[in-house]
Amino acid sequence: MRIEGLQDFGQLTTQKKQQKEVKSFGDVLQEFVADVNADLKNAKEAEKLIAEGKVENLENLLYQIAKSDISLRLITEIRNKALESYQEIMRMQV
Repeated sequence: MRIEGLQDFGQLTTQKKQQKEVKSFGDVLQEFVADVNADLKNAKEAEKLIAEGKVENLENLLYQIAKSDISLRLITEIRNKALESYQEIMRMQV
């Protein structure tokens, strides 16, 4: 018994891989910064609602505040690592 069509399957998987959108590192970083900015705005609004006493779901508001804090810490660490890498590259002798 002969099985045919396995080559077609391989072509389908490579076509799907080619159809995926490839984003540059700059684009990914820019989207991440925009997401962090949105998180910080949401946290500021949540803090405002808590201060005004207009709280419907306190857990959700505290979640937004914590999420923005973690996002800000993460992007700060990414920046620090990028600066360390840049400084290390600049110290290399050519």
